[in-house]
Parts: sequence; C-alpha cells; structure tokens
Amino acid sequence: MEELAPHSPAAQAVYAYVRTVPPGRVVTYGQVAEMVETVALTPRQVGHIMNNAPEDVPWQRVVGAGGNLPIGKRGTPLMMRQRQLLEQEGVPFRADGRIDMGACQLRADDPLGGIFGAAEE
Repeated sequence: MEELAPHSPAAQAVYAYVRTVPPGRVVTYGQVAEMVETVALTPRQVGHIMNNAPEDVPWQRVVGAGGNLPIGKRGTPLMMRQRQLLEQEGVPFRADGRIDMGACQLRADDPLGGIFGAAEE
C-alpha cells in the first residue's frame, strides 16, 4: 500500500511527529494515528510505518495502548532492545512488564504536547 511506504506523505508525517517525542516519554500507536492529518491511519498502519523508520526516528517511544511492547510479536530480542532503550531514557516499567503509562505518556495537556486529542489509556 503506497500510503504506508517509508517515503509517503503519511509516513513522513508519522516520522516527523515521533521525532518530537522527548526522551523519557512515550506515545501510543493510536495517538500517532490521531495526530497525522495527511491521511486517515489506524494504529496498525502506524505500526507498519514504524517498522521502516529511519535511524533518526526514536521508534522505541511508540508503544501499545496500556504500555505493552507489540514489537515482541516480531521477536523477543526486539522487545528487549526497545525496553533497554526506554529504560536508558528513564521510562519506568511495572512488575508485569508493561510501561507505567501514567508516569511517562505524552498527553495533549502536557506543555510539550497539545498536538493531538485525548490520550489512550
């Protein structure tokens, strides 16, 4: 699908937004999908776009709703790498292995946010 190609306007909009997420903060695939205005995207489509993210895009900061790491479906080493990168940024994980979203999810009312609508829980 052309709209998901790494060079497409939708992909470039996704990458541009993810580049603005500061270290130690995370957003969900759904939040990114809501933010992109160039084309209607689903959270799943954002995930496909993020699979091809350029090196300068902090892909680890995009996570599943509820703080899970869906990249684990592609392999445990990828999930462990994402967790390692997030922990290095100070992102807290709960005992069940999920991110503590209340502590680090970028929200619309954050001084850094306000770009998209209500965040997912």
